[in-house]
Order: sequence, then C-alpha cells, then structure tokens
Amino acid sequence: MATSTTNDLRCTTCGKAAATFMCRGCLKDFCMRHASEHRQELAKQMDEDVISFHDQLRQNFDEQMKKSPDHTLMKQIDEWEKNSIEKIRQTANDARQQLLNIIDKHMDKLKNDLECLTQELKKARDDDNFFENDLNKWITTLNELKIDLITPQTINVHYDNDTTSFISKIIINEKLNILYERFEQFFGDIFISDNGTVVTHNGSYCYASVRGKYEYTSGKHQIRFQIKHLSNKRWIFFGISYRDTSAVGYGSIGKTGYGFSGEDNVWYDGSAKQRFNGYTSDFEINDIIELLINCDQRTISLTNERTHKTHVLDVDITNCPFPWKMTVGLYFSPGDSVCILP
Repeated sequence: MATSTTNDLRCTTCGKAAATFMCRGCLKDFCMRHASEHRQELAKQMDEDVISFHDQLRQNFDEQMKKSPDHTLMKQIDEWEKNSIEKIRQTANDARQQLLNIIDKHMDKLKNDLECLTQELKKARDDDNFFENDLNKWITTLNELKIDLITPQTINVHYDNDTTSFISKIIINEKLNILYERFEQFFGDIFISDNGTVVTHNGSYCYASVRGKYEYTSGKHQIRFQIKHLSNKRWIFFGISYRDTSAVGYGSIGKTGYGFSGEDNVWYDGSAKQRFNGYTSDFEINDIIELLINCDQRTISLTNERTHKTHVLDVDITNCPFPWKMTVGLYFSPGDSVCILP
C-alpha cells in the first residue's frame, strides 16, 4: 500500500481524515488500523480462495495422472470402438449372407447346366452317336464347368475405398458375365465357320436362324456381335428364344422369340410390332451390337455401339420360359454374315 498525507482523504472503513494508505489493488484509502485489517483480509482470501483452490486442483491433477486410462474422453473412444466393431460385425454378416445367396443361385445354375450335359451325354452314349468334334466340345464344356465351380467367374468381392470413411466397406456383387458364346444349332440355309464364331446366310432368299451354345436361366450375360456383311434389306434379328422351340418358318422367332430385327420390328408375345417403344433398326456393315441378357430382371437389351442407342425389352416367361438361348436370324439375302466378338 502507498502512504498518502492529503488532508481531504478519509479512511474507507472509519471515515477519519488521518494519515491513510491507498491499496493499489482496490484503490481505496485506509487509516493505519484499517489498512492492517485490509491486509489481513487479503491474506485470508489468498489462503481460502486461491491457495485452497490451487491445492484442490493439484490434487485432482495428480489423481487424473494416476488413472488416465479412465479419462472421460477415453470412455468416448471406448464407446466409439464398441459401436464401430458392432457395425463392422453386422456389415460382415450381411456380406456373408449376400454372398451365400449369390453362391446358391450360382450353384443352381451349374447344377442345371451339368444336368443338361448329363442328359446329352447319356443320349449320345445310348445312341452310339458321337464323333471327335463332339468329344472335344464336351471336354471343353466340362473344363468350363470345372473352372466355374472352383472359381466362380461371375462373383466378385471388393472393397469400397471411400476416402470419407476410415474403414473400407466390403461389397459383394455379381459381375456381368461376358461369355465366349458360340453359334451351334442352326435352321435353314446357313453355315457356321471360324470355330463357331461366324454365321453366314448361304442360299436362297429365305429365312434362316442360329442359336447359341449356352443356356441362360439366371444372372446377366453380355454378348457382342459384329455385322460382317449386310444386304440393302438391312434385316437381321438379335434376341433370345426358348431352348425347346421348334423351327418352322419364323418358328424360332415367332413362337417364343424376343428381340430386335430389321424393318423396325420388335419381336415379343409371338409376333412382331414395328417401332415398339420407339425402336428403329439402324444396322450397318461393321456395326458392333451388344446383346445383354438379364435373366434376373427378365429383360434383354440391344445396344448399337456406333449410335449409342439402347433398347430394352421385357420378357414374359409364360411365352418364353427358361432356359433361354441366344438367337440370331438372317433373312432375304445370301451372304449376310454376323460374327461373335471375344
């Protein structure tokens, strides 16, 4: 405290005009007696308010240092860990179930394919009607089934490395099955060449068609064609038909066929309809045509890679039941030719 001798200064406590002391903290004036009391009061506040608070805080600090693993924020991390593990466990269980469902569907398809092959082999053996090319074809088919049994080609497991997520999400999906199809069963004046990858109209101005090697009952399957030669009639059919459809005239298209052809025709429900859903045929020589067979959605779609136009058609399985077979039709002109791309 500073000493003041000014006569008009009075003690804040008693009001006497005596020699006073001014407190630099509160800037109040006190006489000698009350200045001493003021200092004692400050000392008391120091002990009770400041030192006591300090000692309590120090004690709390020492206690926290001893039990830092039990810190409140640590408990938040523990809770986050618990919740995250539960979410991962649930996601993993969901992924396992999804994978099991896909595998079951895949195995059903393999079972169906193997059963069809078994019946074909039994009939050929009983009839004693097979040659070297048949043996080679069956061995190839058996190898394909074996590979697909051990390592399914249409099932994929990958991780979604989303930068906004700390842990990658695991995703199970069915890949688009891009098949190495082959032309196999044909009707009419037509011939197959280049190991089953090229079909050519070979005769008079009449209808001819060819079906693929594989049967389709589930999944999504992509087949790509290229038009090698095309007359000015611009008539080709790309689509599917029921495996056991008999071919009489337009039979392999008209009875169970679904697809797209020249003259702006869409084939469904046993007949053709021009410009259905806005479809127009725009086939040209060297066009690459993609046929997507989606058994799960019961649709087929046709895409011309030159024009980037895609047309989708629903398939009524009461008219075209499973299994389906890829079907290509040629009409009007000898020499019209289509190949399957790898």
